[in-house]
Amino acid sequence: MLYQREIVHSPRRFEQWHLSSSILKSTEFTIADIKQGGYGILDTDFWVERIRKKGFTIVVLTFSGKGRITLEDGKELILEKGDAFISGPEGQGHREETLGPEPFEHIWFMLTPSSLLLPFPSFDYKIIRFDSSALLRELIRIIIKEDLSGSNSDTMSFSLASKLFTHTVRRILKTASDGIERGHKAQMTDLWNTVSQHLENTWTVEELCRIMNCSRSHLTRLCRAYYDQSPGERVRAMKMEHAKTLLSTSTSTIHEIAESVGFSSSSLFSASFSSYEGMSPREYRKHFQEN
Repeated sequence: MLYQREIVHSPRRFEQWHLSSSILKSTEFTIADIKQGGYGILDTDFWVERIRKKGFTIVVLTFSGKGRITLEDGKELILEKGDAFISGPEGQGHREETLGPEPFEHIWFMLTPSSLLLPFPSFDYKIIRFDSSALLRELIRIIIKEDLSGSNSDTMSFSLASKLFTHTVRRILKTASDGIERGHKAQMTDLWNTVSQHLENTWTVEELCRIMNCSRSHLTRLCRAYYDQSPGERVRAMKMEHAKTLLSTSTSTIHEIAESVGFSSSSLFSASFSSYEGMSPREYRKHFQEN
């Protein structure tokens, strides 16, 4: 199974709660694309090994004690309270273990590459500092307590804790993507400038990917992160908004406007415009002229 590419050794004395299926299937965790996770207070002799190119992002948020991450290249990273370790889907393998006499208390979870908690996960690993360890610790304990109590996952405390938990994690992880995000913003700006200059083209997703030099899934993730739309939805919106401008400011015929935004027939354009705007091109033009 994709999300079990790890080996875990647990000591005799430890406390660990895995996020149950009811937690993971709740609205907030589903939206965040969190596939596995847990909260642990782990004694010495705990370790977990994860392979390279895992296919998911692993996040470890430390609350107390110390942990050690040993990477495949031999580099050792020490995690202390307020440290977040993030390993990207294509990152190198690593070993995580408790370090020192104090139990290693932390949250860990796995994100799909499409998760909006970390929209740009294309890096090996990162360690970042965060100052909300007490808040996150309390939130995850509330979430787990409510779930273990047998109450339904839509109770007020569970829902509010889940929303605040995912919101706080999103803010923490944003700093991990900031540098990558700036590069993507420039690329995305160039892409949509090109599209806007040639709206008469059909613009398949494959063509957009060739311009961006990225995979379909990666472009889709970027569009969802920036615009909350798929690439196809983004192209369609640009075409329809341009058509609205022409309908309201020009004397071009419906057929001419259809051709200018890449439709081979007026009927296909009218159907697409009506679906997008809720009225036909003729109705839109008439409504605009009357107002």
